[in-house]
Amino acid sequence: MMKALGLGVLTGVVIATVAVSLVFALTDRPAAPAGARAVFIEEPPGQSPDSTPTGQAAAPQRSEDPTPDKADFAGRVSSGGGLVALSVREGKAIGYFCDGRREIWMSGDARDNRVTLTAPKGGKALMTADLDEDGAMGNLVLGEDAFRFTAPVVERPSGLYRATGQVRGASVVGGWIVLPDGRQVGAVNVGGVEQPAPRLVPGRAVRVDDVTLAPEPVDAFMEELTDG
Repeated sequence: MMKALGLGVLTGVVIATVAVSLVFALTDRPAAPAGARAVFIEEPPGQSPDSTPTGQAAAPQRSEDPTPDKADFAGRVSSGGGLVALSVREGKAIGYFCDGRREIWMSGDARDNRVTLTAPKGGKALMTADLDEDGAMGNLVLGEDAFRFTAPVVERPSGLYRATGQVRGASVVGGWIVLPDGRQVGAVNVGGVEQPAPRLVPGRAVRVDDVTLAPEPVDAFMEELTDG
């Protein structure tokens, strides 16, 4: 009985000694320096570690639309002897068909390397075409007539030209398509009446019914025909 009591007392002394040692070990640890931070840094509200730092401009996003910002095409329709021209500027497009007897202006959008153009004021004309780095290939519907066409990329002085004016109180609108091989076609609408256009020398004025017209390349009238 005395031996068991002595063993219990000894065990209690050992436990008490260990507890006191732990207390001194913890209370003797040096305090952390003022202003110390944890290893991880909390991001400001609304900003992730991968986001752009405040005050730094974000990198510009590349457009996924492969359509060229600027391109000009001109070529022949499949039959009938007419020519077609197409110009694209920053998502807008205009087209023109002429065979010397009739003409039609069209406008619309260009996206995903494809254009869809229609005539203004309910005119019965529709042009659709696929674009690539070499040219445009598509279809043209004029009333009851339908044509296929191929129009290679062209550069000035080839391409599409337009002139406007007044003669004896009537409006005059002329259009020309010039191909790289020198072939061209054009028509002038004088007060609603079509007539063949005089031959165009790019950069020079032309005379129509005693009025002088100054044909201009696409960039001069693109905004007007696409309503900005």
